[in-house]
Amino acid sequence: MSSFKKIRKNIKYSLLVAAIKVLLVVIPLLPRKIAMKLFGSLGALAFRVMKQERSKAINNLNIAYGQEKSQAEIHAMAKEVFVNLGKSGAEFAIRMGQKKPEQFFENLEVRGAEHIQEAVDKGMGILGLISHMGSWECTALSVPMLEFGVPAYAIGKKLGNEQLNKLLFESRGKKGVQTLARGASYKTILRVLSGNNLVGILIDQDTDVRGVFVDFFGKPAYTPIGAAMLAMDSGAPVLPVFYLKKPDDTYEFIIDEEIPLVKTGNRRRDMEESTRLFHAVIEKYIKKYPTQWVWMHNRWKTTPEMVEEKKQQKAQRQAASQKAIQ
Repeated sequence: MSSFKKIRKNIKYSLLVAAIKVLLVVIPLLPRKIAMKLFGSLGALAFRVMKQERSKAINNLNIAYGQEKSQAEIHAMAKEVFVNLGKSGAEFAIRMGQKKPEQFFENLEVRGAEHIQEAVDKGMGILGLISHMGSWECTALSVPMLEFGVPAYAIGKKLGNEQLNKLLFESRGKKGVQTLARGASYKTILRVLSGNNLVGILIDQDTDVRGVFVDFFGKPAYTPIGAAMLAMDSGAPVLPVFYLKKPDDTYEFIIDEEIPLVKTGNRRRDMEESTRLFHAVIEKYIKKYPTQWVWMHNRWKTTPEMVEEKKQQKAQRQAASQKAIQ
């Protein structure tokens, strides 16, 4: 990257971070309905101008719903995805501005809090199964605000820009949520769980980590296996958690019941089957709230053929290495 382009990019991100900081201060001061309408409109504008992301969302919705919905319906769904993302941004800013639990849970319905208490009583930590739905950044923020006082950690990928990354991590930290960057040592995560903390983990996207194929809208989708591995090694119960928008633009924080692990004694098979159970719950919620998931993400990017080809290439490299040694 040329020096000029690098400077221009740094200026762009500096302005973006400054704008976000201003919005985090201003939005909580606005009447809720105005904030939601404003950011819903910004989401609709993004749908119009972000052609590449709009095309991805429409294409992926066609894969999932093309057999049962018209193109006009698919287009309307894709637009609503962007509108809801805008509103989820407003919701995040609103909750960031509320320091006391009684303020935080105003206009926020909580369902299934008893599942947190049951998990806390086990004393093995909690794995919060989060998905990119609704205002997902608010999911982990809500946990420390509950009466149980459970500390929360979030496993997440670092953003491409260090300024944005620092802002996100600092914002979470102000609400008592520490970030464990993806790539943090496995022992570190197990140690956090052993302190009876909640660790939020996302498994609903195709990422470059160890995974297994699960069924997602009738097609194989490559899914991270880390949550199942952590659950097996820590004994922590797995609770699906969601922060979803209701029709009146208020939200609900849902803690679903624990998902039991598959335990047959075959470690790899148990991890794979447990991952499929985890993802099935997420898919159930996506089907119930289809326009609150991030359809601009290519969930079917990795194919079984691609994984098989990588395995063959790895085997060939190992064989060549052994031959060279001999």
